[in-house]
Amino acid sequence: METLHIITSSYRISPLFLLLLVAGFIGIVTFLFLLRSRNTPGVKFWLIWQIAASVWAFTYAFEFAANDLETKILWSKFSYFGIVYCSVSFFFFSLTFSSRYQLLQKKYIVLLYALATLFILSPFTNDFHHLHWKSYSIDPLTNATDYNYGPLFWLFLVFSYTTLLTGIIHIFLFFFRLSHFYRSQILVLLFASLLPLFGNIIYVFQINPVPGFDWTPFSFLLTGVLIAFSISQFRMFELVPFARTKLIDMIPDAILIVDNFHRIADLNPAMRKLIDSDEKEIIGRKVDEVFPAREMLIDEIRKNDDFQTEIMREREGVKHYYDLQALALFDQKKHQTGRLIVLRDISHHVETEEKIRETNIRLMDEIQEKEKLIVDLDAFSHTVAHDLKNMLGAIVTASSLIKSGIDDMPKEDILEINELINQSATKTMHITRELLTLASVRQQDVKLAGVNMKRIVKEALKRLDDMIKESGAKISVPDVWPEVLGYDAWLEEVWINYISNALKYGGRPPLIEIGSEILPGRKVKFWIRDNGKGLSQEEMSLLFIKFTRLETLKVEGNGLGLSIVKRIVEKLDGEVGVESKNIPGEGCTFYFVLPMTNS
Repeated sequence: METLHIITSSYRISPLFLLLLVAGFIGIVTFLFLLRSRNTPGVKFWLIWQIAASVWAFTYAFEFAANDLETKILWSKFSYFGIVYCSVSFFFFSLTFSSRYQLLQKKYIVLLYALATLFILSPFTNDFHHLHWKSYSIDPLTNATDYNYGPLFWLFLVFSYTTLLTGIIHIFLFFFRLSHFYRSQILVLLFASLLPLFGNIIYVFQINPVPGFDWTPFSFLLTGVLIAFSISQFRMFELVPFARTKLIDMIPDAILIVDNFHRIADLNPAMRKLIDSDEKEIIGRKVDEVFPAREMLIDEIRKNDDFQTEIMREREGVKHYYDLQALALFDQKKHQTGRLIVLRDISHHVETEEKIRETNIRLMDEIQEKEKLIVDLDAFSHTVAHDLKNMLGAIVTASSLIKSGIDDMPKEDILEINELINQSATKTMHITRELLTLASVRQQDVKLAGVNMKRIVKEALKRLDDMIKESGAKISVPDVWPEVLGYDAWLEEVWINYISNALKYGGRPPLIEIGSEILPGRKVKFWIRDNGKGLSQEEMSLLFIKFTRLETLKVEGNGLGLSIVKRIVEKLDGEVGVESKNIPGEGCTFYFVLPMTNS
């Protein structure tokens, strides 16, 4: 069957001419179809690509149909307004689609389009230099133009092939970065992107089944139609390539995508920063190889479709805490395609929770301290107030006696009443001093330092000198003392209480021995032993709490001292205690333990 040709004076209307016109109109329709997605990343380059391919198809249609050489060359020159922009636009479209935004800077876009525009000048100025086409003629059998190409054409061809092949390579590499769910879409795009390359190769290198006919503009338009099909079938631009950049690459959470073979399929910059390795070295590798120290965690993730836990990672001496969530990924047919693993840095939250926990502990300690104070004050109101009342009452009564009988009262009686006033005032001052000491221990924080225990004991004995002489006590004190950590002023009060109790509750006369011994764990036990009647287990259990004053001892006192001792020693990171066999004459051994110094 012969091919139908309609020949006019200037053009030959053939099926191939009509095919190119139809292709051009399809390109226009595709362009209009794409306008609704013009705000989608990459579509602006595709719009340029489609309109350029349509211009190329229309101009080449009239070049192919023209009967005279001059008209053919004119249409061929105008076709370069479409030719030069097709491969460049496809290149930028591939960069956007594969999320390679480092090359999508404005300066690179302007530079590449400007370079493409310069190539338009080559065919239009060919009559002056003949570097684009050395010569051209019409094939009488096909009415196609035969070109003898010059060096500028080959330079332009290298430019076009470079941009076109680079775009194809980007899409090809992107194909392997996605899960199987998205590969069917990219496969259509990859196939479509190869068509212009094949169409141009068979034309330029004359391996064409239709001699002289250039399939390139038609193949560019066919590529646009196939991609339009992908949009309608798969809604391509609503899925991974652009959403991934906006959602995955930009968020601070570290994201890892693993396929069903436990290989890393994709990761975002935040995850790359955590792994501290280049993306090319990670994608495609087994998860176990990249995270060899997390085998147990990886096994747990494999066993569960949805998994959540908290992990800690130490980096450069700083601990970082992460909330890990692993979710199974499924395709449209509900087949599992892999897993999405998200790591969110919760170090700030953990630190905040730790601070809250420490604050709560401190508040609980303060509450307990205040509760102790309430108990102390309650006990004080029952045990100390009575003693203070008696002593102050004695002072008031004695001073009234002196006032009323000072003229008739013998001197000896006045001195006796004066001694009573002095003793009562001294006891009142003693209780007041103990209360002040208790308050300072509760409110004041001190820095522990090495103390001279020999000097502290000496000062305590000096303050109790009158009491010692009055009781006729004999006190044995060592010459050498271990050095411990403490606070001089507080420890002096401890010894004052221990020694005064030994003087009060010891035998008659009191025989008191003071000493120390080193304990395991770099601690020192300081003790004072008297020769009193001793204490039972029940009585020892009542000491150091609630200002206890044992009534069985029948000795004046307010019970405040041992409570102060306990508070002081505990504040100095130590402990207190008492030992007794409850045998008269063997008395009690009161002690306290403090940490040794480092020297």
